[in-house]
Amino acid sequence: MSDEGLLQARILGGAQAAAAWLDSSGQALTYRELAERSGRLARRLTEAGAGPGERVGLFLERGADMAIAMLGVLRAGAAFVPLSLAEPAPRLARILADCAPAVVLVHEATAARFGADGVRTLGVDIDVDADPDAEHGPAVVGAPEDPAYVIYTSGSSGAPKGVVVEHRNLTPHLDWLAERLPLGPGDRLLQVAPYTFDASLTDFFWPLRAGATVVSVAEGDHLDPLAIATALVEQEITAVRLPPAILPLLLDEPRLREATGLRYLISGGDRLPTSSARRIAELLPGVRVFNRYGPTEAAVAVTYHEFDAGTDTGPDVPIGLGVTGAELHVSPDGELLIGGACVARGYLGDAALTAERFVQLPDLGRVFRSGDRVRTTAAGAFEFLGRGDEQVQINGHRVEIGEVQAALRTHPDVVDCVVLPQEQALAAFVVAAAGRRSVDELRDHLRGRLPGHMVPNVITVVDRLPMTERGKVDLAALRALHAAAPAADPAPAAEPAPAAEPVPAEDPVREVVARVWSQLLGGIELREDDDFFERGGHSLLAVQAAGRIRTELGHRVPPRIMFEKTTLGEFTKAVSEIVARAAVGAASAHGDAK
Repeated sequence: MSDEGLLQARILGGAQAAAAWLDSSGQALTYRELAERSGRLARRLTEAGAGPGERVGLFLERGADMAIAMLGVLRAGAAFVPLSLAEPAPRLARILADCAPAVVLVHEATAARFGADGVRTLGVDIDVDADPDAEHGPAVVGAPEDPAYVIYTSGSSGAPKGVVVEHRNLTPHLDWLAERLPLGPGDRLLQVAPYTFDASLTDFFWPLRAGATVVSVAEGDHLDPLAIATALVEQEITAVRLPPAILPLLLDEPRLREATGLRYLISGGDRLPTSSARRIAELLPGVRVFNRYGPTEAAVAVTYHEFDAGTDTGPDVPIGLGVTGAELHVSPDGELLIGGACVARGYLGDAALTAERFVQLPDLGRVFRSGDRVRTTAAGAFEFLGRGDEQVQINGHRVEIGEVQAALRTHPDVVDCVVLPQEQALAAFVVAAAGRRSVDELRDHLRGRLPGHMVPNVITVVDRLPMTERGKVDLAALRALHAAAPAADPAPAAEPAPAAEPVPAEDPVREVVARVWSQLLGGIELREDDDFFERGGHSLLAVQAAGRIRTELGHRVPPRIMFEKTTLGEFTKAVSEIVARAAVGAASAHGDAK
């Protein structure tokens, strides 16, 4: 049976002894082991009724089991449905009811955490006797038009919607990557994105179809700039895909300059500021920086653009030209219409929404209405201007949010920015260069370039833009920050306000943690049972807090602990344990030296 035209094509044809996957603990999975274990899983799935035409949920932590599960599901002829471990129970229940999986795959680390009633589970890591024919899998004949996966995204109605993607939608993109950004057995790709984000799928299929090795970061470390920088260096990574929002944090990590083996850095999923791309190119001259664009409904990405410091001089890097399988058109009002083989089947169980967004047009055929506005550069590349629904009314005037953001980015001290509508006004959140925090200067800059009604009423300078779990800018956190800000909009001080001794300093660790939290939360008083996020914190501040505490104590504090131990008392105890373990290790090493 030939698997040409299917996503799993060529994955199992490489050197069997080579490493296909390395996890954060250093454990390796060879291509032979991947073939055998995915083949056994595929047989078990078909025996469980999860074969062709069925859907299989994945409820897994990062690591080799994720690769085994995806490949096993595809070899069984089914479609996989990634499920977030952090999904609130009500939303997870809605997704499961919508996709009706035949089974949900779990492993030891997640089995006890999956609590959905009436849904059958199957263990990926169950030890079974070796089967000499296992690597061949079941005798399933798939077709390119079969569903390969279903990815759930936010829906405008408030309910998550499942995008059904067929094998033939993504394979042309993978073929394009193999030709234009080739990988080989000596390459290593760092897998960072959560697998519930469709961008992660090229992190899986692109290297494995080329005989390269995938290296996954530890669960919870995908927003930790130190962990990413360390992995890039110590794992000798040659390719990585990262969201734009994390790049400024990564660039602040001194270890990044040691990642001299990096060949490809791909960004996407949001605007890529030219300043970030330029800093990467200057720090790591051997890396090729790409910006890419694509909605989930068009199989991950439909355009790529390689950054050129000589010609890319606008505020944002262009999104580029179409890949194989993508036919791109611009409507009279500037909306990007996406046609070709990359266009997904539609939304699972929602014929009305599918008909609204996937339309037949004269001369163009079937296209997906992206809702994104673009224009073309003189070189023919596309520039992303913003969402069609980012046009707002301010005191009777139509205002394009993208135009205000572009004007802000022309200021030499602006690293990144986001502008949000706030009732008959605009609020701007600006990441400024070190030491440059003058709100009045930014406002004067805008007044010289925009009509008065387009100048934001409130400008807030922040250290970093907050990020969601998927690495995109967290707009909800920014809105909450604006709601909590004083109406007078004073310029932020160059240094955080000192804390008013919120908690008695019983030990040095408690003193540092309490002071850092209080500073980041505006100098408020804190009690041991105060929750960081309930007192106004968000993902950006959590990463900053971990970084500041690391600097002061000299010990790494993984940002994920901020999300696991959210009260001051719990978090202080966790940090104290880190410091104590380090002290024991240092004492032991000193004794051995004697």
